[in-house]
Amino acid sequence: MTKLAGLLTLLLTLVTIPTHGMEPGVQDLLSQGEAFEQKRETKQAIKVYLAAGKLAPTNSEVLIKLAKQYSDLIFETQLEAEQKKLAERCLDYARRAVEYNPTNARAHLSVAVCLAKNFPYLDNQTKVNYSREVKERSEKAIALDPRQDLAYHMLGRWHFEVADMNGLIKLLMRTFYGTLPKGTFELAALNLKKSVELAPGRVIHRVELARTYLRSGDRKSAIEQLKSSLALMPTDKDDLDAQITAKKMLKELGVKSEASPSQP
Repeated sequence: MTKLAGLLTLLLTLVTIPTHGMEPGVQDLLSQGEAFEQKRETKQAIKVYLAAGKLAPTNSEVLIKLAKQYSDLIFETQLEAEQKKLAERCLDYARRAVEYNPTNARAHLSVAVCLAKNFPYLDNQTKVNYSREVKERSEKAIALDPRQDLAYHMLGRWHFEVADMNGLIKLLMRTFYGTLPKGTFELAALNLKKSVELAPGRVIHRVELARTYLRSGDRKSAIEQLKSSLALMPTDKDDLDAQITAKKMLKELGVKSEASPSQP
């Protein structure tokens, strides 16, 4: 199950958040933070969002932003202990966002993503428990807002990882840790295609759809999605990481890749 946190290193979306009803000072700070996000200056964005959090400690949108930035910060350290700490902090902010606003679809999505971020550092029982919750939170986000492309992405990834487990692993898991809901490659592809439909400019959606196509034996469609992903401008660090993965996948398939807009 650690792969769910690998290629995915599943992802909160960079969208302009609603600011109606917020204090003017909070709105200004959120605008500043988003400017740092666009420049991929993660630590500076965190400083600004922490300041916003002091003014509005129960604001779910501020908490979601903090969860996203701590999630991105994992890319910037090679120390496993520090990565674990950042993953835990990411999940803490996401859970608080749901606590203060349980009808916010992006808050539930944030929890799903941050749960996946924690997978490499968990014992097997906790991984199984978190995996169930990833599915539940993703489905909840879709129920609250069917336009959440990353929720479909997460659900598609969940189906892929569960379907990709071999029979022995499933048997051992069921014996010692309890069962997981059934996952299928068909549902993985269906959800990932929906994520591409909703956000065709996101690299991560196309790369994961390509991986699903490959696993299902559709090499041609996989190559098409991988090439398309490299023609896109990445929106965040998850997209940048996904483009690196896309190039590796094309190389393994014996296909020459074009340079992406972000990488010469």
